[in-house]
Formats: sequence, C-alpha cells, structure tokens
Amino acid sequence: MASGTAVIDWLSFTFLEFAEADLPRMVRLWLAEWLGCEIGGEDGNGLHGFANSVKFYRQHMGTLIPVGLVAWGGENQKGRAYVSINGAGCMLVRDWWNVRRIVESLHARITRADVAVDAMNGEFSPLDAAAWYSDGGFTSRGRKPKYKIEGDWLEDIGSGRTFYVGKRVNGKYGRLYEKGKQLGDPTSKWSRFEVEIHNTDREIPPSILTHPSEYFSGCYPCCEGLVNVGAERIQTNQKEHEISLSRLLSYCRQSYGRLIYCLKLGNENDAEIIKELSVTGIPRRLEKSSLYMTSGLPSETILKRSSPHEIHTGTCH
Repeated sequence: MASGTAVIDWLSFTFLEFAEADLPRMVRLWLAEWLGCEIGGEDGNGLHGFANSVKFYRQHMGTLIPVGLVAWGGENQKGRAYVSINGAGCMLVRDWWNVRRIVESLHARITRADVAVDAMNGEFSPLDAAAWYSDGGFTSRGRKPKYKIEGDWLEDIGSGRTFYVGKRVNGKYGRLYEKGKQLGDPTSKWSRFEVEIHNTDREIPPSILTHPSEYFSGCYPCCEGLVNVGAERIQTNQKEHEISLSRLLSYCRQSYGRLIYCLKLGNENDAEIIKELSVTGIPRRLEKSSLYMTSGLPSETILKRSSPHEIHTGTCH
C-alpha cells in the first residue's frame, strides 16, 4: 500500500437527484462543511447539457473565488445531478473522508478525479518524464500513449517545460510541468505531476478520495516511486504565494515605481499614499494561495450577487 503526498486537485461526480430536495441549497451545505467556510452562490446558465446550474464562491478579502458548482435538469439527463469541485475548492477540503461518505451514500459516479504530486526541490522534472517515456515508464499493456511537449525544450529561457502524456478522451491524461517557472520564478526547481482520471471505460472508486497516493502510484509505471518524494500541500501553497507575490511586486515596481517615488516626494505619509492607491480585492495570481494561507481565519460575509434565485450564506459546520 503506497503512502505519500499525492493530493486530489479536482473532483466531479454525478448522482440521481432527490425529488424532494432543494438541490443547490443541499450542495452548498455540503461544500460549507467540507471546506469549513461560508459559501455563496449565483445562478448560472447550465452546462454540459444540464439545463440549470449554480456556481459557488468563497469570498476572501473582497474577492469572490469560485470553488465549485452544481448542475441539473435537461431532457437527456435522466434525473441526474452534477457536482464539481475545482482546484481552489479541493485545496480547502478539511477531511476527504467526509466527502467520500457523501459520495458513497449517494451511490454517486465519480466522473473526474485529478491527482497530483509536487517536487519542490527538483526531485523530478519534465526532462525525467521524457526519459521515462523512452524507457517505457508510461507504457500500459505493451503500448506507449501519445505524448506532447511545450516550452523551453531547445533552450532554457526560464519560462518552463511541460510534458503531456495520453488523451482526455481516453480517460487518463498526465502532465508534468515546471510549476515554479510557470508562476514566474525562472530559477525555481519546483515541478508538478498531475494526472486527470476520467471515467471513460473505467470506474473511479470513492476510495481515491482518501487514498490518492495509491491511485497516483498506479497511473503509470514511473509514478510508483514519486509519492514518497513529494512535498506537503502547505509547502506548495506557501511557495506559490511567495513566488506569485514576488512576481507581482516586480511588475508593480517596473510599471509604477517612479509614480510612487514622485508621490512620496510630495507626501511623506506612506499610509495616505497606500490608501490612495489601494483597491479592494485580490490579484488573480494570489487568489488560490492567499485563500489557503488564511483558511484558518474567520469567514467573511459573502458579497451578494444579483440573481433571481440567490442562495444566501449559511453557518459553517
């Protein structure tokens, strides 16, 4: 049995609706419990052939950050409902056993589960993935899957490399990329290996939610030894926040450094200058990492969104 540091980075599942249930409210309460925070939502326009949908958000520092959605209705859906939790939502899940318990009680079908391992100090990289491919590290049943490469393969200019393997339509799609460089640190050694698992020609068991390292290990022959060298989630989010903040400060300095210098010449009160320049909200680059870094703080009131069927926030469990 493989132990290790693989995490769930995306989850989607379907189940038969409860005829008597207020479906959006029920899913919102599940998310509030799973994520440990207040959740708000607004009506969407349906998706994936479902007629109705509601998008769910967590408000953080004046910004609404999407964490998941529910969709239902439609002539061809045969009474099914669809729930999806994105990367930001999965990052905040406190106990995957609680998610698994609901999934199993619904007899739900998991349609997508992403598992990921991070190598913060260069324990593996896209260059290793290319070598593994040549050595049969991605071969299954005697056949090598399709692959694709993007980025700095001819010359390392600091923007990073990505190695893709497989196809989504076949139910398993892997990508190993230089995460730190993608975020903006050209010297970073941080790489991430993600595998999207879809229910095409396979059943995804609920146990993947509580034992992701075991399933990551079984995705490809080369995966087996990687879960024990990966970094813990808190390390990866701290590093993401550090790199993204440094990058944004560099942009700010380049674009507005001289303006700030001129403002200081006429007003030595830094607090007044900061107040004058500040806008409520979080830069998109910092949304996910900032949300995780402060997830233990008290929840804020959700901003109201205009919607004919607005879902109000509730108390977290």
